[in-house]
Amino acid sequence: MMKELLLLLLAASCCGFQPPVPTTSVNRRHHNSSFSPQRKATATTQLNAAASTGLDAFDYKTQWYPVIWSRDVPLNQPTRVTLFDVNYVVAKTSSGMQQKHHENSEEVTYVAMLDECPHKKVALSEGRITECGGFIQCSYHGWTFDGTDGKCIEIPQTVIAAAAATQQQGDEKGGGAASSDNNMMKRNKRREDGTAIAITEAQGMLWISPFLSPLEALAATSEGRLSPPPRVPEIDMAGYKTQIAIRDFPIDWTVLMENIMDPDHGYFAHSSSGTAPIGFDWYSSDGVDNIMDVKEEMLENGGWKIASSVNAVGKLARYNREVRSFDGTIAKDNSSKRKNKNKTDEAPPKLATTTFVAPSLIYMGRRDNTTATSNFLTAFWVCPVGTGRSRFMSAAVSKAPFTIPRWIVHIQLNNFLDQDTFLLLGQHRAVLKKEAEGHLENDSAATAITTTNNNVRKSTYVYRSPSEKLPVKIGQYFDATLSRVPNRKESLMAWYNRNNYENKLFEPWPNRENVLDRYEQHTKICPDSKDVVNRCDRVMKRSKAVGWALILLKLVVKPQSAVTAATAKATGLLELGSFALGFRSVVSTLSTALCSLVNSFAHRLIQTKPFFGILAALFVSHYIAARIKREFFFKFDDKIHHEDIQYIANNWKDL
Repeated sequence: MMKELLLLLLAASCCGFQPPVPTTSVNRRHHNSSFSPQRKATATTQLNAAASTGLDAFDYKTQWYPVIWSRDVPLNQPTRVTLFDVNYVVAKTSSGMQQKHHENSEEVTYVAMLDECPHKKVALSEGRITECGGFIQCSYHGWTFDGTDGKCIEIPQTVIAAAAATQQQGDEKGGGAASSDNNMMKRNKRREDGTAIAITEAQGMLWISPFLSPLEALAATSEGRLSPPPRVPEIDMAGYKTQIAIRDFPIDWTVLMENIMDPDHGYFAHSSSGTAPIGFDWYSSDGVDNIMDVKEEMLENGGWKIASSVNAVGKLARYNREVRSFDGTIAKDNSSKRKNKNKTDEAPPKLATTTFVAPSLIYMGRRDNTTATSNFLTAFWVCPVGTGRSRFMSAAVSKAPFTIPRWIVHIQLNNFLDQDTFLLLGQHRAVLKKEAEGHLENDSAATAITTTNNNVRKSTYVYRSPSEKLPVKIGQYFDATLSRVPNRKESLMAWYNRNNYENKLFEPWPNRENVLDRYEQHTKICPDSKDVVNRCDRVMKRSKAVGWALILLKLVVKPQSAVTAATAKATGLLELGSFALGFRSVVSTLSTALCSLVNSFAHRLIQTKPFFGILAALFVSHYIAARIKREFFFKFDDKIHHEDIQYIANNWKDL
């Protein structure tokens, strides 16, 4: 258990799971239904494979998408999130100042809008949440919106004229009248209103469905046309603790998801955590004794789910240890012994399972072969930020007796993620280029029927491993559905046109620092890590200030003999005593006594042993704080990378 925890903890972040807080009515009224849209007829033979699994019915516009952990959204402060290259603003609001600092209040709700003020298209995420009512206010001209429906409830520049008009109408009718601001807003709402979108909270994650308003989502859910966000079963079970993480990447979200579900890369790309060899291949197949089983399932409302399972034993690791590391004769003998070994009395191995619920959720773990239970699994939520971009969110779900502070495991997690993220650049560029070229071919084809299946991965990748049964299916899913991703083609072709010339990609290869910038990708969007960085700054500044002050004191204060120091101390105490008895002037006695005590303390402080002991403690404090702070900025440079990949030889013997 502890070995598994230490190894898999590298792919998770650490912070006690926060139970969901009540949200708007949309969040509480999801239920299962039997609604299932009819599949569309396939247009070309290219779609035959997709039609057999129902992928032609998958609709990206009728899904929920994870955008941010709810605990990472500050209370009463707009936060920008991005989905399919469009910015949205989400907010955790409370009704009134009395609940301003109570995030667990029953009155806390979540709202989401298009991040655009109708007035002059300024980002609403740069605005504020009003203290009374919890409305979203644009900081440019003060236009204020109700995030639950997008309605503009106030335009400050029209208030005076509206009040005067109301008063005039009241006088003409012989009586006063209430303010007509609301009526005016109703009359003009088609232009002044913002765009509210559906938002819900599930298992500590905020999900949005940007193509539905809150009321439309509520109606679709009630009628069974919209399924709730997918859930990780263990998170809802008693006894499990959840530890969360978040990081943005300049890698296309499709490539990142393929990377997570690639069972073979862990043995090489993650051959080391940076301190010890830990390569793993539990999720791989050897094609002989451990065959991968893959099952697909069509879900209601056109959803799609796929799961793989294989014996959770080391395949390459065992072969490398028992066969490859010896000469041919011994290797042959060992191989024969393994095949003839009677395993009837051995307990069946655990099953390494991977489950993907399209379009965003992946969870994997080693489960009991009989009960299918797991003491530890890792869940991943990938937000399709846009073409060439992704947001990675993960959680370690375990029965561990305790949780580690979130920032501590973020340090190891970032080391883990940096090991292969830069490697994905080549894959990222190749598939985007191929996908763009596929669109160009389809657009120029002299046929009346336009294919919606772009065989990017089938024509780009070379599949050979027996473990790639799952990656092949994932590739088919993307090839069959990516043409229907909102804004995908437009942003993809814009990228292609910027970087392509005569069928050659001239996009500059990004440097490692830009791709692996932990501060921009993680620290700025994780409150826990940002707080640690601020604490480290304070420790470093204070230890430096105290150290220099101590050195200055050492230079200024002259050495004092032990007798003199004792006399000064005694004098100070006597003067304090005389002051208490009232024999001398209050001011004179207090001043003399304090000076004597301070002088005695200063001389004690600059003595050799205390002086260097304090300096050493200050230096160590500064050093530790600096090392911790460094972990939240760019770290994984070329030198560390080349040192890290040397561990591959420990897992797989060179020829």
